Order: sequence, then C-alpha cells, then structure tokens
Amino acid sequence: MTQVAVVGAGLTGLAAAYYLEQTYDGVEIDLYDSQPHVGGWIRTDTSRNLVIEGGPDSFLATKPDLVALCEALGLGNRLIGTNSQVRGAYIYWNHRFMPIPEGIQTGVPTKAKPVLASPLLSLTGKFALAKDFVLPRGTTGDQSLGHFLRRRFGNQIVDRLAAPMLSGIFAGDIDQMSLKATFPHLLEAEQQARSVYVGSKRRKPAPPSPYLKRYHSVFLTTDQGLQQIPEAIAQNLKHSHLLLNNGVEKVEPIAGGGFTVYGMQGAKRYDAVIMTTPAFVSARALPFLPDAATNILQSIPYADLAVIGAAYHSEDVPMKTDKTGFLVPHQTGLRMTAVTWVSSKWRYPHVDPLFVLRAFYGRATENILTLSDDELLNLYYDEIKKTMGISHAAEYQRVFRIPKGMPQYIVGHLDRMQQLHQYLQTWPQLFLLGAFEGGVGMPDRVHQALVMAQAFGPRMGLEPKSAAEQGLQ
Repeated sequence: MTQVAVVGAGLTGLAAAYYLEQTYDGVEIDLYDSQPHVGGWIRTDTSRNLVIEGGPDSFLATKPDLVALCEALGLGNRLIGTNSQVRGAYIYWNHRFMPIPEGIQTGVPTKAKPVLASPLLSLTGKFALAKDFVLPRGTTGDQSLGHFLRRRFGNQIVDRLAAPMLSGIFAGDIDQMSLKATFPHLLEAEQQARSVYVGSKRRKPAPPSPYLKRYHSVFLTTDQGLQQIPEAIAQNLKHSHLLLNNGVEKVEPIAGGGFTVYGMQGAKRYDAVIMTTPAFVSARALPFLPDAATNILQSIPYADLAVIGAAYHSEDVPMKTDKTGFLVPHQTGLRMTAVTWVSSKWRYPHVDPLFVLRAFYGRATENILTLSDDELLNLYYDEIKKTMGISHAAEYQRVFRIPKGMPQYIVGHLDRMQQLHQYLQTWPQLFLLGAFEGGVGMPDRVHQALVMAQAFGPRMGLEPKSAAEQGLQ
C-alpha cells in the first residue's frame, strides 16, 4: 500500500486525492487541513434560502476538466449557466454606468467601432489606440501587462477598461503583473503581426467545447452554489481520510525515502507528500528545501480580499440591473473593485425573491482586511449609495474575509517557477501544487491535480489502472 499525504483540502487537494484514487490501486491517502471544512475559499451561504458565494461564483465551460469532474461526480444535472437574457457589464466612470464596449478581450479591443463609439474614452484616448498600428515590435522578454498595454494602446484604455476587467480575475496591479504568466498570447500576437489588434484578430479560435453546447453558457455554477463541488468530491473519496482541524506544522524527509508529516494531532510516515497550500505556507512546512527555493516561495505576494453579500427587496434597488454588474476603476477613488448583480446574472432555482448582490474589495496594493467587519460594512453602504443609489439597509448581509487569498504573478514569475521545480527534483516523491504556480481559476486547479496524478505513477513506480477500471470507457 502506498501511503500519501495531501496537505490542503481545498479544490486542488481534493481533486488530487480523487484522481489518485481513480488512477491507481493500492493508494491510501490522508488529507490534512487546518480548517473544519473542505473547499478552502470556496464557500457558499445558503442559510437564508439564498445562494451567496463567498469566493468564486463560476467557472469556465471552455476549460473541460472541471466540467468533466462534475459530471463524474453526478453533478451534471446540477450545473447551470448564466442568465441568457443578461449579457455584458458596466464600468462605473464619471458617476455614470457605461457599458463595456463589445469586443474587449483581456483588455484589448478586437472590434474597433464599439470602442471608438464608447464615451469611456476621450478623443485623446481614442487617438492613442492608433499607436498599435505604427509601433514596432517590443522585447520578447517578460514585462508587466500594464506596460505592454500602455505602450500599445495608451493609458486610458488600460486604466478605464483593462485594469478593472483584469483585477476581477487576479486582484492584481496591472503594472506589476507578468505578461507571460497571464496573457502570453498578446505577446505572441505582437511578435507575429506587429500589431496586437491585427494579431489577435488572426488568432485561431479554440476548438469548440462540447460543454458549451451542452450547457449553453461560457460560465457555469451549480444550482446550490459552488461549495457543492468540493463537498461532492469529499463524499466520493473511498480510500482517503479527511483530517480536518489538523494543520501540518512541518514535513521532514526520511533517509532512504519517504517523509514524516507532523500534523497538529501527531506525526506519521508517508511514501509521498502532495502540498496544495499557499506558497508561504508550503515554505514554512518544508524547512529542508534549499534557501533559494524557500525564497522563491516566500517572495510570491498575495492579495487580501473581502466579499460582501447583501440581499434587498427589489423596490429598494432604484436602478435598472440589466447586466451582470459593474467594474470600478481605481481612479474613481472608490475602494470597491466590482459589484455582481447576482439575481441578474444567475437564475438559481427555489430561492427567495430578494435581489442579491456581491461587492468586492481588495487590490494588491491595499490591506483591506485591516478594516473590521463593521468598518467594511460602513464602507460598503457608503459606496453602494454613491454608485447604485441604494439607501436602505439590506434584509440580509454577510462579510467574507479572504486573507492572502490571491497569489500575484509579478514579472519574471514563470522563470522563478522553473527554478523552483529544478530545486524540487531532489525529492521526486514531493509534489507542490497550488494557484501560486499559475492559473487562479477552479478549472486550472483541477487540471493541475490531474496532471500531477498522471505523473505520480512513473515517479512512484506504480502502474495505472486500465481505462475501463478508471471509468474512462
């Protein structure tokens, strides 16, 4: 029997345990977590017959691994897409709600007419877009995404469109964010066509996902919220033991192979260890790593986040909520980064007829969690009145605090990750996974776990089950 410790019972760790069980016989897994629940920052509040997400609220159907996992877990009939009657979002600028122009992808215009017609950009900002057609190619090395976009398209489109759109994904400073670690296809477009606009137009679309046709939506969730997914994985584990409220203090290698894992409730020997904790936690728990590897892990910055969910009677919301919500550029002076109109974006079945929204706080340059819950709520009520004109108190409200919830991929990130993996080659039975490596979305976490499981057998000398035994036929 191969004894495996998985440290972290978030989505990555749960998926890692699930795929190991599905792929190999004779694997027994202990899944450690310091929290009393599985799922990490995936949290759903359904206590008031509402669905209010405390972390992510959806995942991409175009990245197939998570959809396939949901179907394997029996959640296929629980998947729902966004409201087909509501499309797009607003930018809150100059005290007005302005539609995001059609054709903006990763902050880059792919359709000229909607951007040129948008009141979001001044005449100067629109003229600046022409730089992309005359500038020469830039360096092929890594650079900040903000620097790249500002050089090609000017400051206005970056500050008013690209930065708020991308901060919703990464909660990062666009002028520190690594281009190669986030949107390398923009660099490829520039190198191939000189113009990013032209290169992006020429880019071949990805093959159509069968899940898009099946679920009729790019974004998916489950009908009672995303917490259903980690809970379903945990319920389907057959040879894994959940050790909750049992954080790992350190891991030590054993001469001749294997590791001793020191949990809060005792120590145990394992043949392999899979770390799925944040980079700074893994650095502390692996004191045997060389200083250079530890420094790489400790140098990855993380952003604090806060999410406020609030439910109102419809008559207390004085504006039309005909899109999925709105984004807030930093230059507005507001601290909120975005608001999702949950009741417009989703049609959750069997919920109370209240209007639910979620407000997001936290940028890479802020320490939003120095505020207490009461201070966060006061800030929220002030800013939701300024933006949406809501002056009534919510019927229900909930503050979700997410300390160090989002890793930041700053310039040079991929090179540092390559160096880290070179250091880890000394311990082939040690696997480091997590959002810090790359890809913050839920499908990215599942894909990373799947790739790890495929590499696990060759490293550990295990033969995989047949395709039929794995349920692949």
